Amino acid sequence: MTEFGDSRRFAVMQKVRLGDATPSGRLRLDALARSLQDVAAEDAAATHLPEGRGWILRRMTFEIGRLPAIYEDLEVVTRCTGVGGRWAERTTTIAGVDGLNDARTALQSGVLVTTRAIWVFVSLENGAPVSLPPEFFAAYGERVRKHKVSARLIHPDPPADGDREAFAFRSTDFDVFDHVNNAAYWVPVEEFMAGEGSGRRITGATIEFGAGVDPGDRCELVSVTTASEHWVWFMVGDDVRASTRVEFAP
Repeated sequence: MTEFGDSRRFAVMQKVRLGDATPSGRLRLDALARSLQDVAAEDAAATHLPEGRGWILRRMTFEIGRLPAIYEDLEVVTRCTGVGGRWAERTTTIAGVDGLNDARTALQSGVLVTTRAIWVFVSLENGAPVSLPPEFFAAYGERVRKHKVSARLIHPDPPADGDREAFAFRSTDFDVFDHVNNAAYWVPVEEFMAGEGSGRRITGATIEFGAGVDPGDRCELVSVTTASEHWVWFMVGDDVRASTRVEFAP
């Protein structure tokens, strides 16, 4: 379902499949990120923006009431909720089907996850950010100009004395742009959740990207865990290429 202009929303129905879930049956963060990426791509493809342009994820924040469970039916609704000069904010809600009051609208009590993502509009030729074109506002409406959003990264640097461990992405983690796909950065978090973090309930998460990890980069992880959160920094030398933060229930 798609609505255009100032009321534009893009909605799809999804199901949590076997390959998306942990042994305990909850939706994994990497599978959630992949789903959100696909929905964003489908919506963007329907806007017919100028050729030779694309979107690179800068930051994504998850507000999590409950992560969906295996075989659960979901409605995923995405829309633009703000812009900068060369980027846009996409807000996406994931609701259980039982939380719908009709075929289109999710009740607040039915929303399981809300995400807000900053996507930078870039040239596919050289990766440089470019201005949002008139076609963008024709599709998403002029009202989105009223909410200005920042693409500034806000995660702190890792502690100088933090322990490092080598980490290798798989060849299957690289996408058509020859970058590690954003969903793959959640794999170390899921490894933590399967071990030391077992039994903790995730209530929020954030991921931020600098330059990202490229083929041939020697990547290392710096991790910090407290009672309320778990941090992972993806390092190439002294350069932070990406970072994740996961928050836990008390």
